[in-house]
This record gives sequence, structure tokens and C-alpha cells, in this order.
Amino acid sequence: MNQLHELLGEALLSTKHVQHCAIIRVKDASLRASSVGLTLDNDQINRFVMAVKDPATSREEGLMYDGKKYKVVRADKQSVYAKYGKEGIIISITANLMILSIYNDSMHSSICVEATEKLGEYFREKDR
Repeated sequence: MNQLHELLGEALLSTKHVQHCAIIRVKDASLRASSVGLTLDNDQINRFVMAVKDPATSREEGLMYDGKKYKVVRADKQSVYAKYGKEGIIISITANLMILSIYNDSMHSSICVEATEKLGEYFREKDR
């Protein structure tokens, strides 16, 4: 297991309020690490990257994931938050990466947000 996989496990999955997570490099839309059970094809990764690069459009149009249209409730230079019922997607944006966390209806969104943003801040401090 590489360092990024370990970080995902220790910082996000260990909270028990992140179902799936990934680290994606924004400039080339490449998947750097992901949790077991998360499958992201190139189209899906590109949708996440476009949500980060064009927050105004993502707020207007929403974000498609797993056949569902999530309502984007926050989109700015540092974060994108999207909800579908009690499920959600949290993206924390750094200089080069985006940290993606997905939570389900049995998890607390606030804990997912806190853990994801904390990992994002860690990478921002490292200028990554």
C-alpha cells in the first residue's frame, strides 16, 4: 500500500463516516489513490475535475455520480459539496490535488466534511 492509500485510510476511512474516497491530480485528471470498492472511470473523474474548475456551472447544473444528479450546495476555490437526499460528495481542493469523499445516508456529513477538509489543509500546507 502506498503513502496516499495509507493517508486515505488513516485520515478518512477510519472516521467510519466516509464510505469511499480518492485523491485525484487535477491537471491531468489522474487517479492517484482510491479506497477499495470505489470505481471511477475517466468520464466520472473528468466530471469531478470540471466541478472543481468551473464551480459556477456545477452550482447551476449539479454533479452526476453513480447515475444520480447531486445538488451542489457549495462550490468555491477550496471546496465542492454536493448532496443527493442524505448522501453526499465532499471535494477539498489543493494546489494540485482534489480529495474526494463520499458518504451514505447512515453517516454524518459533518464528520465527513471535517475529515476531508483537514486532509485538504494538510496538502495545502505541503503545497501539493
